[in-house]
Amino acid sequence: MTAFMIRAQTLTARLGSWAMINLPSWMSLKSFEDLRHDLLRDQRIISMVHLGRGVFGSDFGTVAFVVANAVAPPTSRGVYRRLFEQHVQVRSVATIESLFLDGAYNRFEVSQSDFTEIPGSPIVYWLSEKIKATFSTGKPLDETSTPLVGLRTGDNARFMRQWWEVSDDRSAFNCDSLKAAEATEARWFPYNKGGAFRRWYGNHEFVVNWEYDGKEIEEGLAERYPYLVPTGKTLVRGQGRNQYFSPSVSWSDISSGAPSFRRFPTGFIHGNKGNSLFGTSTLLDSLLGVMNAPCVTVILEALTPTMTASVGDVGKTPIPDTLTDLSRSTIDSLVAIAKSDWDESEISWNFSSNPLIRPGQAQCSEML
Repeated sequence: MTAFMIRAQTLTARLGSWAMINLPSWMSLKSFEDLRHDLLRDQRIISMVHLGRGVFGSDFGTVAFVVANAVAPPTSRGVYRRLFEQHVQVRSVATIESLFLDGAYNRFEVSQSDFTEIPGSPIVYWLSEKIKATFSTGKPLDETSTPLVGLRTGDNARFMRQWWEVSDDRSAFNCDSLKAAEATEARWFPYNKGGAFRRWYGNHEFVVNWEYDGKEIEEGLAERYPYLVPTGKTLVRGQGRNQYFSPSVSWSDISSGAPSFRRFPTGFIHGNKGNSLFGTSTLLDSLLGVMNAPCVTVILEALTPTMTASVGDVGKTPIPDTLTDLSRSTIDSLVAIAKSDWDESEISWNFSSNPLIRPGQAQCSEML
């Protein structure tokens, strides 16, 4: 699809225009970053209609745009229309047409130079001026903390279980380091695998076989992926290994909706689907508050337009200098509420009793 875009440019006379209907992935994905840089430098986007999913009766996103084969003057502004609210929405052609005919609906006029101020130059025309300004005033998340991909087992059916499926005598839930975990001689340890939408706390469901310092997993990875074995070594060491069992702020790398960030206490090995941020306890509490803020949700929608929120994309999130000014007591309260809610479910290893039959809840039970 992008080959056609480049070919259209070469076939168009200087100062002429070319137009196309295409998939929107070139607008933001990292793999098309060079294409965007070249287009924004040498061409001028005149207008764009971001149609979303459902046009032509299809289930994939579509974008239509007109581009001038000329360098954009500093004062020029393109006209953009966004005919959807959520990128996962699939609408009828009639609905899309009615939104288009409403000329005031999601209409934006944007200077092309604004896009180059954002890491990767995504075509995120719908961001407000204040949010775009955060990219120049804030510091990228990956410069503030340490975002890491975690352990890939290579065979979850063999190495991973839900915590209630294994012996409690062979499980260890509170280790704070690789050395402490090895000293327990346990087999099963908490595993942060990502999971469903859940903010502040939760998704503590899985354990992973990390017996003998992960010997079986790392041998299995070497067998499955020999090209990953470092020269002179015999094992594939898990990613982010030095931070195993450290407290973190984590999110699921695949989501069909808004991202959700959670506090994970000491004792977990973070997985490759439970990407995590590491730092001091104070920093993690502040980051948790920032990353769950509505404005950051808008930023992440721009930086991670697909269902995958990778470490690299999330790491570009601008973090304000006033990060430490956030109220830790408020964040602690939100985490405590989420933890209490999680522990009232039978899938929590801290579950004690069903709240409907707990002493003191008899009146509520009778009413039910």
